[in-house]
Amino acid sequence: MNYDISFWNYRPTGYKDEAEAVAEWKDAGITLPMTFEYDPAVHDKARMLRLLDECKKAGMRAIVCDARTRYMRCAEIGRERFAQGVREAVQDFGSHPAVFGFHVGDEPDKVHWEDAIAAFSIVREAAPALTPFLNMFPYWEESSFADIVGPASPEEYCDLLTDFVRRSGASILSFDSYGQCAYFDRAYYQNCHLNNFKIFGEAARRTGARLFVSLLSVGHWGYRVPTQDDIRWQLYTAAAHGATGVHWFSFYQGTLDGSYRENPIDMFGRRTHTFEAISYEDRVFLRFFAPALSQCTFAGVSYCGRPQGGFPVFRPDKTLQSVGVVVNETSVAVTRWQRADGSPAYTFVNVDRNEPTKLRLKFGGALKARSCDIWIVPGQMVYIDKDKTI
Repeated sequence: MNYDISFWNYRPTGYKDEAEAVAEWKDAGITLPMTFEYDPAVHDKARMLRLLDECKKAGMRAIVCDARTRYMRCAEIGRERFAQGVREAVQDFGSHPAVFGFHVGDEPDKVHWEDAIAAFSIVREAAPALTPFLNMFPYWEESSFADIVGPASPEEYCDLLTDFVRRSGASILSFDSYGQCAYFDRAYYQNCHLNNFKIFGEAARRTGARLFVSLLSVGHWGYRVPTQDDIRWQLYTAAAHGATGVHWFSFYQGTLDGSYRENPIDMFGRRTHTFEAISYEDRVFLRFFAPALSQCTFAGVSYCGRPQGGFPVFRPDKTLQSVGVVVNETSVAVTRWQRADGSPAYTFVNVDRNEPTKLRLKFGGALKARSCDIWIVPGQMVYIDKDKTI
């Protein structure tokens, strides 16, 4: 399974030089960018094609943001006219080798749920070789969730998500979640964030869809500007809970966007501290961990120390016989993986946001020689299989 790193892009086609933009994305460790927004009534088609050409040169495939493929447009103009616009979008860009798929929309509510399914199906059927992308609301434990989205419980939402994937033919199930960087009630919102991996992960496993998550890279509203520790924590906890793709929200600051601040690229085109943090953590993940995890299948996650997100407490098995605390007990996500050759692998991520921990790992069987002590700082991952420790 491949691992992809993307970002949300709200700037229009022509916003900046295409070669410069793609080089910037490459430097940030992006592998699956979202294109600039394109509307044939407003923007220059040649600029979008040039952007895709630059993506191809850089070895990237892109999610095309075309106004003609959005589910809200389907709701506004009807399915027949929408399908015609989709066919035109596919004719314009669908055969380009740098196109991964088309963006179908974001956060469908109960009013537009069926529109989203219909639009997604139309886009998928118009370009069956491509992968459409749509992002969902996360679950939150307040009555407003049922008012906006419909389901009243996590279990009901999981069933609804499962139904969406099966009816639409989606191969990616994605959600956004930013409460892990809240200024207030941090423990509560972090637990909500992790609980969404349980909800969406179950739906993804039921359907065989890939799990994506949109993570925070810009301070706004009640969310602080994420530090490098926050960036690392978000990326590795996502991987530990089975996500194979992430979107950073968001990349460019276009204007004085209210309370939005410290985007990776500011309104003057300068790289911020957030850019440097994302660049470093993305590239470390892609260089060291993605190749190993790409050879594995997710087999489940449990917790040493305080469980979070509704996940179970770690129980020893024949291979991982014990996880002992040497220094400072924290909350650690222990993920079991199965490698392509059938052998097990494990990752350990420190889910504490402030303190490191030192663990003593005792393995048996094929991993017996990998028994060791490990220090892991907040958000850090350690990977162990029978051949290596990362």
